[in-house]
Amino acid sequence: MLVAYLLYCSYSYSEIVNGITPNAATNALNWTMTNIIPQYTGLTINAVSYEYTVVKNQNDNMVVNVQNKDTRGDSYIFRSSDDWSGLRGNSITKLVPVVNIPGTYWGPGEITVDGKGEVKNASVKYKYTYDTCANTKTDPKCPGYVPPVAKEVIDPADDDMIKKTLADKVYREVEKQVQFEMSEKKKKEEVVKKVIKNSLISEKDAQRVLELEMMNNIPGYNLYTVAMPGGVYNDVIKYPEKYLPDNRRARGLGLAQERMHNEMVDSQYNK
Repeated sequence: MLVAYLLYCSYSYSEIVNGITPNAATNALNWTMTNIIPQYTGLTINAVSYEYTVVKNQNDNMVVNVQNKDTRGDSYIFRSSDDWSGLRGNSITKLVPVVNIPGTYWGPGEITVDGKGEVKNASVKYKYTYDTCANTKTDPKCPGYVPPVAKEVIDPADDDMIKKTLADKVYREVEKQVQFEMSEKKKKEEVVKKVIKNSLISEKDAQRVLELEMMNNIPGYNLYTVAMPGGVYNDVIKYPEKYLPDNRRARGLGLAQERMHNEMVDSQYNK
């Protein structure tokens, strides 16, 4: 099991930063505050400065509003109105203090016109302040910084469920291998039985062939087995029957031999 610790410095400091945003109305008369003010923890806005030029007829009624929505509801967090009714067109520069309103409360900003007239060359800027150590958890140099509690890094191999899963996987692999080997052995035994049945070798010799085959010492047992085909062999060639006449010479010779034999037998009795 692994344990990780974070180190931090022994010295600390805190700094208050004051600043002002760029012109929020550079491109249009409405803007998004998250693109204007820095996103620092604890940032507050303490003033809004703006300027613009009005183009209008003197007799026309016109009110210009510089405002921001409140992110917490439907109202406005800031609104400054200038009434130009009955006045000629002109330029205005204004600084409106506010009481350190948190930056997160400031919603979309805009310049609107009620009545007749036009707003040109508008500029809206926000003055802000924040403490670099507003969040004591982010910087070990800040006073009151509390180091995070040592985080325990869990080794996946220590998890019981993972252990069980790995054990089951190993068991399945071993069981699969054993079944494969048993299947191969059974196949070889079936082959040997067929060889014994269809060949002239004895069961003992077949068992030796099986042992050698399992030891992978010979390419195959067929080198030691011979299958004899069975069945009946039918005659193919036939000789035609022909009559052979008796040999007269041989017949005469046979009669002469027979007469001589008889004479010899008779001569025994004459004596």
